Amino acid sequence: MAFDPHDRDMKRDRGQVLFRYRPDQTFDHSGGFIAQVRQYAHDETHDGPALDHKYLIDQAMRLVRRWRNEGRAAGGGDRAPEFPSDEPLAATHYQIVIPGKVFCRVWPRVVRCARPTCGRVWEARDPRAGDDWPGPCPSCGNAANNRQLQFVFAHQCGELQQMKPPGNCGRGHNAFRLNDQVSRFKDFRWECLTCGISLHLQGFCPNVGGCSWDNKMMSPLLHTAGSAYAGQGLSLVNVLTQAQARVASSRGYVVATLARWLGECTKEDHRRLESVETDAQVPQEVLDSIEAMEAAGLAEQAQALRRRFVPVDLDRLAAAVQKVLGYDPVHDERGHALAASLSTYQRVLKLDRLTLTQLQQQAATPARADLYRTYPAVLRHAGYDPDSTCLLGNFPVTYLAVGYSRAGFSPAEADLVPHRGRLSRGSPMSTLLHAHPTTTEALLFALDPERVRRWLIANNLVSQSDIQNASDLKRWFATRLDPTDGQLPAFPTDIDKTHPDWGARELFALLHTLAHQMLRALAVDSGYSETSLSEYLFPYELAFALHPNGRSEFSIGAMRTVLEQNLDAVVKRAVDNDLCLYDPNCMHANKGADHGCLLLPETACQCWNRHLSRWYLYGSPDGTVTGYWDPNL
Repeated sequence: MAFDPHDRDMKRDRGQVLFRYRPDQTFDHSGGFIAQVRQYAHDETHDGPALDHKYLIDQAMRLVRRWRNEGRAAGGGDRAPEFPSDEPLAATHYQIVIPGKVFCRVWPRVVRCARPTCGRVWEARDPRAGDDWPGPCPSCGNAANNRQLQFVFAHQCGELQQMKPPGNCGRGHNAFRLNDQVSRFKDFRWECLTCGISLHLQGFCPNVGGCSWDNKMMSPLLHTAGSAYAGQGLSLVNVLTQAQARVASSRGYVVATLARWLGECTKEDHRRLESVETDAQVPQEVLDSIEAMEAAGLAEQAQALRRRFVPVDLDRLAAAVQKVLGYDPVHDERGHALAASLSTYQRVLKLDRLTLTQLQQQAATPARADLYRTYPAVLRHAGYDPDSTCLLGNFPVTYLAVGYSRAGFSPAEADLVPHRGRLSRGSPMSTLLHAHPTTTEALLFALDPERVRRWLIANNLVSQSDIQNASDLKRWFATRLDPTDGQLPAFPTDIDKTHPDWGARELFALLHTLAHQMLRALAVDSGYSETSLSEYLFPYELAFALHPNGRSEFSIGAMRTVLEQNLDAVVKRAVDNDLCLYDPNCMHANKGADHGCLLLPETACQCWNRHLSRWYLYGSPDGTVTGYWDPNL
């Protein structure tokens, strides 16, 4: 076939590119050949919001740090050796790229002869425009329908190699075919076309300097296999713009956000702290007027004057927040991280929402109105807060491609490999992070604080005096999580009931399990598959959002349809779906979490399928754990 390196048939939007066509990933090109993506070009025409690059880089570094820590905990070394080291200036080695163009090459160049009586495998030269590539078979001269070999060798360090035939068979012959008419890779054999000798199929990692794995044997894989290239990244919600980030980093914003969430200041004080300069000097005559009004018994007038001219005592609020959290909210990075997490949720609530109350008011028919009136009771029965349940029509999600792994999906199985390249011609090599900001629709669910409190007490995770109301629950949970960990708290691997953070770990696991169970139920009615949906957890708010992860520029309205037609059925299905294909073994041996029930594809779960168990929902077989959906709770 004539090869055209400028083939424009492959037209994909940015979301599909980051999902299926990442740097160093191979794919089946519509031009009839296998290609490998080499790099992206920055989209100079992108007219979306100017996202805060510092925040994106911080989130990527958090993922790299977590990958390294979990790799070491699993008995390995540095499982992200090619990323910048975790040092104060590490962020300067990262660059954000919004992909605009994709550059690829024909690869692998190992070709198999299509003639059944021959089948020789050889390495073809690099194609050039107009070539009749890959050319005729060196053994039989056949030039019709010869195709690239679709298998590759992959290693845990990220190395990828073509499946090239051996140099010779030991008898001086160098023409081979591949016998792959078997069901397992271990039974593949190279067969010498001259003498018929059979050789094992094997490859060894050539990355001598950068590979720290003891086992150098590479895995033979289909080039499109999930483990041949596992993209690793993050879905980030409601990312601040650069202008918003400057405001959010101020002392007043951080303290106001934390104080409002902890109930230490009023809504009005919160607004004033965010909108005025707290260090402004108040004229003495104003202070004298306030004092005179208070002395004369004009309390309301004095308070009105105070609200207008006197700044909130920021130091007092900061001290109150520090007393609750146990650390300085201004000078400790945990304060800024917690404020950022809380602010994300609060800004989500300011988006265009369709609440259950609005849904009832907009009901088109009496039958629909009757249906919507049943929703709150169904949600309460399942332990959700109906007042917080809503549809978010323009849910802003930024997918950030951080790197990839091969021959494994987790830090215990493989290295995290970065995307390295130049931001522009002549610029230095750096670690590139590819971002795709878009909007989609999402369903937001929040847990019922009172039911959570009862669940914690029933499982002896807290005493009744520790948590008496929703405010106590927030304070208790916030003091036991490290906000710098992000969505996935870094609980010790050996944590047990004697650990002081055991209760917080169990509560986070309950939230995560509920999100997975709801996602599985939602997939049945939304038209999306489980692989096309993702969760986003708001741990401090005990809430989660479920949204499509196709990373496309449009929404098909499936989430709104679910809310308008059968939200009750989705919630009931989640509660009633208490069985697994692998029960009873799953419920006993795996605590009710495997691929037949709670475990989701890697694209759907950013928490790597950690902290999941059906015991949290339905109770343990021996009765020692009370389920969140226990009718007696």
